Amino acid sequence: MMKKIALFLVTMAVLLAGCSTGNKVVDVQRAAIIRSLLENQEFVVMVGSMRPLSAPTMSVSLGQKMIVRDGAVTCYLPYVGAGQNVGYGASGYKALNFTSPIIDYKLDYPKADRARVTFRVENGDDSYRFHIEVFMNGKTTIDVDPRGRDGISYSGMIHGTEILN
Repeated sequence: MMKKIALFLVTMAVLLAGCSTGNKVVDVQRAAIIRSLLENQEFVVMVGSMRPLSAPTMSVSLGQKMIVRDGAVTCYLPYVGAGQNVGYGASGYKALNFTSPIIDYKLDYPKADRARVTFRVENGDDSYRFHIEVFMNGKTTIDVDPRGRDGISYSGMIHGTEILN
């Protein structure tokens, strides 16, 4: 009876070790893909929720995204917030629905399990700073700091641009 229990425990240990090794291989592959997307500046973040500065986190409708490719960012993101020091007679607030060239794209890896992307965008009368944290499991947080308006954060998942096809 003791031999059966010992054999069962050894078998379970081997199976668990095999499962964890397989997960690490998948994690390493996923991390390599994510690094490639970020280094090539070719990625899409599909957003699932937003967190306005002065409101609770809320879900967003399907299809809300930020696309980075060809040296530009295209945003289809909802915005909730207040404006301060917004110019009178401005051409109209485009919210976070625009395509503009990226200025000063920076990528670094503050920890082994995450990457940080920062860049700026000038869009007519509006200016934005983007701070993006990408975890190697694909989870992504986008913090947007508009000039003269409340900041807002979004949470989602990073994908390659092939998701758009």
